Amino acid sequence: MSEIAIRRATKSDAAALAKLLREVGEVHAKGRPDIYCDNPAKFDESSAAELIGGSGSLVMVAEADGNVVGETICRIVTRKGDGFYRPRKWLYVDDLCVTESMRGSYAAEKLMKAAEKYAAECGCASVELNCWAFNKRAARFYEKCGYAPQKTEYEKILRNRKGE
Repeated sequence: MSEIAIRRATKSDAAALAKLLREVGEVHAKGRPDIYCDNPAKFDESSAAELIGGSGSLVMVAEADGNVVGETICRIVTRKGDGFYRPRKWLYVDDLCVTESMRGSYAAEKLMKAAEKYAAECGCASVELNCWAFNKRAARFYEKCGYAPQKTEYEKILRNRKGE
């Protein structure tokens, strides 16, 4: 098995990042076709490059044999206290993907550990993310990494799955 290295993404990773985000889109389109478009692209190569070069997000990639095989997109969120909520700062994992052929290689675990390390260095109180109910594999992965459900969102679908 190839050695997995985790590093910050560079603009030269934009095409690989866009490809991984298409894989994420396919999972979501299959799981919730009423919400996600067929062949959804969260970012194309150009917008992925902007994300990598922009402020406010941390984009990390997993690399094996010189190829990008995984990614995570994170951002720090800060909330001021308002008399109801306490002030707090956390790292939100907006996206995590490892290409199908590399699942089981510990790339995802290494990406999450890198995100957790970054969060701790930035003084965050926690690392948070969401996981769709249909994505049982991801839920098992996050629980294996020590994550626990924080809250549950409910819905009642009033139209068929394609939104017609």
